[in-house]
Amino acid sequence: MNPRSVEISGPKITLGRHVHMMALKDKPVRLAVFDGLGSIHVGNYCIINPGVRISSADDIQIGDSCMLAMNAYLSDADWHDLQHRIYAPGNHKPIRLGNNVWIGDSALVCKGVSIGDNSIVGAWSVVTRDVPANVVVAGNPAKIVRHLDPSHVTTREYLFNMSMPYQEFEDDYNQTLLKDNSLFGWLTHGLRPNKKT
Repeated sequence: MNPRSVEISGPKITLGRHVHMMALKDKPVRLAVFDGLGSIHVGNYCIINPGVRISSADDIQIGDSCMLAMNAYLSDADWHDLQHRIYAPGNHKPIRLGNNVWIGDSALVCKGVSIGDNSIVGAWSVVTRDVPANVVVAGNPAKIVRHLDPSHVTTREYLFNMSMPYQEFEDDYNQTLLKDNSLFGWLTHGLRPNKKT
């Protein structure tokens, strides 16, 4: 959505099937590889939301069905050395996201981090160390706050491999959600709002 606000810089950037990017004019999506040193691979069925930045000078691998919330930032490099600050990219190590990883709003994933399948990074968290599979981490630095049962976790892939086409599923879902809406109900609510809703 809004491809004019998707900025891609450098070679070795690949996207899998059914990857959705939602960009806004004031919150572009930016995928950047430094001078051909790095690479970015986004797996199948992923969603990348407005303001996401992925910057690589090494290698960033994002598994299938991952979700990157608004303003999430993945960077596999420091971009400057501690002493020689005019030289880029500085220290760098690869980032690996397993399948079905969810990176929350404005979270930062730093160089050298691997995040296991199904794990969730809470909003505004800073991930500086590896995260095992099937957990929720949060904070600065991010720490485990909850364990997840992998048998109860769904993936975005399901949306594209259902017995009915996704558009039909979405239409049925919206009709069910809005079944009690009517013009009369809308007018009534506008004239006499119900404080319970």
